[in-house]
Amino acid sequence: MKISRNWLSDFVEWIETDPQIIADHLTRKVGEVEEVIEQGANLDNCVVGKILTLDKHPNADRLSVCTVQTERGVKNVVCGGTNLRKDMVVAFAHVGSKVQNSAKGGAPVPIEKVNIRGAESKGMICASEELGLQIDFPPTPEQGQRPVMDLDEKKFRPGTPLRIALGLNDVIFHIDNHAITNRPDLFSHVGVARELVAMGLAKWKKIPARKKTAFPKNDLPFKRVNEIPDLVPRYCACTIDIGTGGTTPDWMKIRLEALGWRAINLPVDITNYVSLELGMPLHCFDVGDLKGTVRIRTAKKGEKIITLDEVERALPEGAIVLSDDLGIFDLLGIMGGLRSSTKAATKTIYLHAAIVDPVSIRKAIIATGHRTDAATVYEKGIPRISAETGFFRALELILELIPEAKITSHIEVMGKIDTKKSIKIPEDMFSKVIGAEIKPGEIKRILMDLGFKLKTSGKNLSVTPPHSRSDIVLKQDVIEEVARIYGYADVPVIMPEASIAPPDRDQRINKMRDSLKESGYFEHLHVAFTSPQLLSKMGVGQKAVSLENPIGEELGILRPGLLPGLLVTSGRELKVSEAPGLKFFEVGHAFSRGEEWNELTLVVASRSETTIKDDPLLILKKDVIQAMETAGHEAEILQSETVHTMGHPGRSAEIKAGGKRIGLLFEVHPNIRAVAELKFRAAACVIDLDILAKIPPAVRIFKPIPQFPEIAFDETVPLRASVRHAGLVDSLTGIDPLLQNVEAKDLYEKSGTKTITMRFTYRALDRTLTQEEVEKVHGQVLRKLNER
Repeated sequence: MKISRNWLSDFVEWIETDPQIIADHLTRKVGEVEEVIEQGANLDNCVVGKILTLDKHPNADRLSVCTVQTERGVKNVVCGGTNLRKDMVVAFAHVGSKVQNSAKGGAPVPIEKVNIRGAESKGMICASEELGLQIDFPPTPEQGQRPVMDLDEKKFRPGTPLRIALGLNDVIFHIDNHAITNRPDLFSHVGVARELVAMGLAKWKKIPARKKTAFPKNDLPFKRVNEIPDLVPRYCACTIDIGTGGTTPDWMKIRLEALGWRAINLPVDITNYVSLELGMPLHCFDVGDLKGTVRIRTAKKGEKIITLDEVERALPEGAIVLSDDLGIFDLLGIMGGLRSSTKAATKTIYLHAAIVDPVSIRKAIIATGHRTDAATVYEKGIPRISAETGFFRALELILELIPEAKITSHIEVMGKIDTKKSIKIPEDMFSKVIGAEIKPGEIKRILMDLGFKLKTSGKNLSVTPPHSRSDIVLKQDVIEEVARIYGYADVPVIMPEASIAPPDRDQRINKMRDSLKESGYFEHLHVAFTSPQLLSKMGVGQKAVSLENPIGEELGILRPGLLPGLLVTSGRELKVSEAPGLKFFEVGHAFSRGEEWNELTLVVASRSETTIKDDPLLILKKDVIQAMETAGHEAEILQSETVHTMGHPGRSAEIKAGGKRIGLLFEVHPNIRAVAELKFRAAACVIDLDILAKIPPAVRIFKPIPQFPEIAFDETVPLRASVRHAGLVDSLTGIDPLLQNVEAKDLYEKSGTKTITMRFTYRALDRTLTQEEVEKVHGQVLRKLNER
């Protein structure tokens, strides 16, 4: 956004005049100033001159000897211009000034007093490119090959500094648009002026109140219909007879051109001028080109428009447009149509100011690939109040600059100005949040200078943002306004102080992770979303939570458990792995309607037929017991009437710790394996970590190393389905105190017969046992074993 210092001077009196200081304050407190352009900075010592005499150079055919009238008297000059003539008004550079040398890439060259073939030359009559003015004063063919600037039409007074004569005495501040993208009010000179006043760099001028505009009672010459009031919530319009249309005054042209806008014709220039001044893009249409009912609507698929740049554009469905009985004539908020444009022959214009939905504008910019200055402002979200202020300012300029202009219809107003809610803030909150002691009076001054309305209630400040500040919603927004104007650089730098003691953490899950990894498991991490089709195939997820805005159709549900995803991963990995089996686990959150919990899920899958020795369920059982023991819990694996939805009803168990059920251990049902593409047996375990976290782990008590050796016997016995291993062990360990431990050592299966090898360990705490006394006790154990 380019901002003119001269234009700002219409609204403020300057306290600080140094452009660089102003730019520094804007950068620190408003938005980054990318460049400060001082117009005519290269025109020092350049003035308007008038050629008094013109003679051929006696010693050079292509040179002339002139006398030029300046503010320092008459100067003799040797010049090679091909369009020189007596009494011609020219641009003259005094000795000591610098001009651009096109032969050296535009490098500045100082002008010196020289003698050219016997003729003295004290200065230079300049061509436009030598002063960087070739855009404003382009050479023409009839001026010859080496023309100088011709200022005859300007009627400047000789001796006038060239900067003043050409109106090049402005300073342009180029503010980076990206730095103010949340501030539509700063895309205007009035908005920036308000910031300058708040920063103490300027103060407001007393601007006389504008006269109330009178409107006739006449209706518009056409019917207007707004089909999308939710997308165009505020609208002002009327028709105006403009007669011959008038001529854009030089002062307006200079301001527009200084900011990079081309003067077109007075009505159009006025709308552009108001856009830069107040941040409200406007448009005027030729009423003679509008036929039938004018509709504000959205574009339909396949519709097109030829815009002002004479390009036919395919419109995206949903773009906001204006149309009449002949079709679309305006891409609202982006660019007008060529058919309805204001031309030199236009007699009556339809002036409108519209507030348009910024999201719709943004979508249309992306879809058409066409960005304009108006669209850049519109996509930021112009406040509704701006439609009215911009509209009446444009009317004021039209009636002032076009003497024969006459309003010919009543004002069409649609929609209301949005109301601003007050924000209540404790007065001491400003200093606490900012980190600097700011006096209450300074806080109030800053906010009032920025246009806020204030009311004090006890120790609270009630702040109502101005209508132009749609970005102010929260207490923090108001505090930030005070902080940036006060100056972040003025906030004391204080290093934060806090305890760095790490918080207490429950390490049991990490211990279980380590144990499982040591047992050959790989940990997987899936996203928390899953496919509704997958859950449907597995017969789960009846209470699953659907997402309103999913990443994709295949990830449209919050996972009701970790097992479906882990099973699918297992099936996929087995296809590419050469291992006889795979072990996976995952720790993560699962979800149901109104519930969320932390879960540990394990899967052991085989890639071939298994025996009792490599049964996935038995392998998983052993690994779970070991992992639980590492975490400080003695796991009990017990028969359970509860069967997991994806479990085999004949091979399921529950896991208990501290007397509470914490999960299920089971073989995966063949139907579920088929969905996950697991051809052979697989087992799974699901543990609710939230329940486990509430069970205190056992306190480890270390025992001294036994002083006397142990004696162990291994016995292999048939494995019967009717005998529970846990019950058998319990019945044997109580036979004699010398029997220290009973454990299953090996399993074997052949021709349908299954056997188990059990190890019996004997030890006395006070002596070394003899073989005889051990065999006596072991005989009792065998008799009991045979009974079972």
